[in-house]
Amino acid sequence: MKIGIRLFAKIIFIITSFAFQSLSAQQSNFKFERFTINNGLSNNSVNCVLQTKDGYLWIATKDGLNRFDGQSFKVFKKNASVKNSLPENYIMFLYEDSKTNLWVGTWGFGLYKYDPIQESFIRIDKTNNNDFVQSIEEDSDGNIWYGTTLNGLKKYNTKTGAITAYNNLVQSGKSAPAKNVTGTYFENKNSLWIATWGSGLINLDPGSGKVLQYAKDDKEKPSLADNNVWWVQKADSNSLYVSTGSGVDLFDLKSRSFTHHPRVPKENHQALTTSVRQILTDHTGRLWIGTYNYQGMYVISNNDTHGSSFVRLMNEDDDPFSLICQRIRWLYQDRQKNIWIGTEDGLNKLPNTKAFEQFKYMPSRKNTLGGRVVSSIYEGRNKILWVGFGGNGFDKIDLKTNQISHFKNIAGDINSLGVNDVISLIEDSQGILWIGTSNGGLNRYDPSTNTFKRYTNNPANPKSIKSNWVQQILETTDGLLLVGTNDGLQVFDRKTETFKSFSPELNSGSAKIPDLISINSLYEDHQQNIWIGTWLDGLFRYNPSKKSIIHYAPNSQNNSISGNKISSIIQDSKGNIWIGTFSNGLNRLDKTTNKFTYYNTSNGLPNDCVFGILEDVRGFIWVSTMKGLAKLNPVNEIFRVYDVEDGLVNNQFNWHAYHKNSQGKMYFGGIYGFVSFFPDSIKSEAETPSVVLTSFKVFDKEAPLPRSLPTTHEIVLEHNQNFFSIDFTALDLTPVYKHLFAYMLEGIDPQWVHSGVRTTAFYTDIKHGTYRFLVRAANADGTWGTPTSLSVKILPAWWNTWWFRIITIGLLIGLVFAGYRFRVNQLLKIEKIRFSIASDLHDEIGSNLSSISVDSQSLMSSPTLNDSEKELSVDISKTAKATVDAMRDIIWFINPKNDVNEDIIFKMKQTAAKLLSNLEWNFEASQDARLDSFNLDIRRNIFLLYKEALTNVINHSKAKKCNIIISGNPKHFSLSIEDDGLGFDTKDFKASTGIRSMEARALKMNAKLNIVSSLNNGTKIELVL
Repeated sequence: MKIGIRLFAKIIFIITSFAFQSLSAQQSNFKFERFTINNGLSNNSVNCVLQTKDGYLWIATKDGLNRFDGQSFKVFKKNASVKNSLPENYIMFLYEDSKTNLWVGTWGFGLYKYDPIQESFIRIDKTNNNDFVQSIEEDSDGNIWYGTTLNGLKKYNTKTGAITAYNNLVQSGKSAPAKNVTGTYFENKNSLWIATWGSGLINLDPGSGKVLQYAKDDKEKPSLADNNVWWVQKADSNSLYVSTGSGVDLFDLKSRSFTHHPRVPKENHQALTTSVRQILTDHTGRLWIGTYNYQGMYVISNNDTHGSSFVRLMNEDDDPFSLICQRIRWLYQDRQKNIWIGTEDGLNKLPNTKAFEQFKYMPSRKNTLGGRVVSSIYEGRNKILWVGFGGNGFDKIDLKTNQISHFKNIAGDINSLGVNDVISLIEDSQGILWIGTSNGGLNRYDPSTNTFKRYTNNPANPKSIKSNWVQQILETTDGLLLVGTNDGLQVFDRKTETFKSFSPELNSGSAKIPDLISINSLYEDHQQNIWIGTWLDGLFRYNPSKKSIIHYAPNSQNNSISGNKISSIIQDSKGNIWIGTFSNGLNRLDKTTNKFTYYNTSNGLPNDCVFGILEDVRGFIWVSTMKGLAKLNPVNEIFRVYDVEDGLVNNQFNWHAYHKNSQGKMYFGGIYGFVSFFPDSIKSEAETPSVVLTSFKVFDKEAPLPRSLPTTHEIVLEHNQNFFSIDFTALDLTPVYKHLFAYMLEGIDPQWVHSGVRTTAFYTDIKHGTYRFLVRAANADGTWGTPTSLSVKILPAWWNTWWFRIITIGLLIGLVFAGYRFRVNQLLKIEKIRFSIASDLHDEIGSNLSSISVDSQSLMSSPTLNDSEKELSVDISKTAKATVDAMRDIIWFINPKNDVNEDIIFKMKQTAAKLLSNLEWNFEASQDARLDSFNLDIRRNIFLLYKEALTNVINHSKAKKCNIIISGNPKHFSLSIEDDGLGFDTKDFKASTGIRSMEARALKMNAKLNIVSSLNNGTKIELVL
């Protein structure tokens, strides 16, 4: 009996193994990323995954809660030194309610609510230390229901804070007969479905308290498969998926009946009679079934988009992109349609890739590609795809059945491939496959007879192939079979099986193709021109209608081709010729103008090594490179780059490994395989990424903030904290290099700063003030999202504050006013002194001088004086009079009553009238001339110089006329005195005392004195101040 059981089990195992072995080739379409403790995850055992509405991905583990922004993890753990930290590191469940509150189910400490402002956790039930929360759900009234392992189901009223228990320990009509609640789902307000461990599936009407239990019943079929229910969830509007310890059940809400193993092929029912932890229906309708007892993952699809309708995914040692572990603990699809799989040994992510169908080299699998490096691809008749490999022959893939046949060199067998290193291949119009090899010449394979024939170089036969290294093969519209080798271009006559050089008839003056040349690419355009790309000699174009050849090579002139090494050539629907080069980017040739346009990494091309070029029906140009696949929009000349994150097998492509079939399906190959796709199926990303700030540093140290950075709207800095940096990232959970970022600090940056993939903004020595920082991100298709903003306020230093400025201005005003008052007082004192001096001089000295003058005149009339005494008396009288006149002038200037400009001008005119009474004189003074703007000393010197000049006119010039002109403005003064007297020669003239006195006074005033004179032409004296 034991032997029979063992034999039966062994047979089942073998059958199951073979059932899945046939599907192993399809696993290549599932390329998982891995996240473990090595990537920053706090623990490898993942219990729950949830993306909140702000874009963060939260991961509950057995040792901490993780928040993932797409680039790094932030870990929340129990910390006795931090207020309101987690009470326990074992986190079991996460839920976000309709108000975006995050609820956290802990293992032993009940339900918690996350506070995003302080990044802390608020405990809900402080009286119970024995609640192990396994599920959380919100009802239509905003109440939170949560299931526990020991205390059954509980309801938390968010308005009143009351907690109601629903379990078999509470003697109440509303009790549910289960302590261990594993999951919940609200069908509607009056129907709550409860998954339990040991009590099956329960339906509770929260209002009436009515309870219906659905348990396994061997007598009633079909009943629930197992009373141990892991999870319950909506399948569609009429049914539920129920994950149990014995597989998946579909529960019909109308008939109240169960269906075991829904959508599972009958032959796989036994394999899926296992413990299923959770089920997920993704955006394409695929059903993901995660097992708990290390049986891996099952994916069921009802269409052919993803290959087989039933696929098993497991951890595979030879594939680092397989499942990380076969025990599945959680399944989740985020808003970007990525699939997240929590396992016992880490977190897997299946990116939402583009519609690239992968064909991967996986040597440990059956029905896989025959080589690692794809060197050529050609789809021939009857949906047969031919794939050449570097060093591994070629494959025949039947696209109808996905069966793969390998063709390689068999030592000693002439009916096999000549060598395994295949460089190029094509299927001709007769259905014959022609294979170019390295050192194996040209090979012919007839699929109908399964026979090979080899054509190699024979030095003794001039009609043999020139070189055994065949780079490219082309069948022209006229039926010529062109064979490009390392030693030249030849035409192969398929009837005579002979080779001759390609030497078409040419007109005189035409360029020629050298006999010895390395051919790398061949193409015939729509006008039957033959384009010949070489390895070192550029590009040739043969025009059969004009019997001419044009040679294109790079030169120093503009509009030449960018490189000599030509890798690929095509013509687009508009007639342009596109040329790929090795290391020199992509070229577009306008045949009508013979002008080239270049595209390289500076224009957005991911790499300058271009391997393949194809055009799709919409006119986009697809370019394979050594660093990804690029799609060029020729209208706006913008590239969209695709890489492994988008679903490519590898970013490195290869020579000649590109092809487009008659339906427009494209193939691009490189290392580890190739991809095929219809270009229209590669959709642009409609959703734009939001941006979150991840760090704010001052002088390269994290700034302490009163609240968490994501919830901070304004940051206030001191004046000496004006060197800061801001880190940011996009919250769409894709690699950072798939984005473009732009930021701006309003008030500092005049426009957006485009930082590419750099996620840090640096600002130094920013002046105090209030600024707004804006940052936005663009997705891989170049669509920009809405900016995220942060206000940054830098406080002024105390000496730059408004109150300090007001105090300073007040002090300055006070000082100015005090100085003004002091100055006014001083001027008043000076005026009093001047007035006193003028009075004293007038009253005392003036009186005395007048007495001397009177006495001297009396003495002059005395008869007792002799002649010498009379002469002395006359001198005394004159001196006294002159002194009295001078004293009057001094008194006049000292007297503050005479500081008015009009009075000074009048005084000068009065003096002229007195001194020039015997001459014809003229006095002019402009209204803008201001003498009162000068101080007393300058005014006095101007007047004395003026008086001296007039005295010289009277005493020395013998003039008849004198003109006096005063002009100027408050900043400029000019005095001109001109006579028509004798004049003098200024060169031979020896300055008199009067002139020296005038010059001294001008120098003292820092003025310019000009004296212009000549014999018999008068004299002009000009003072400029």
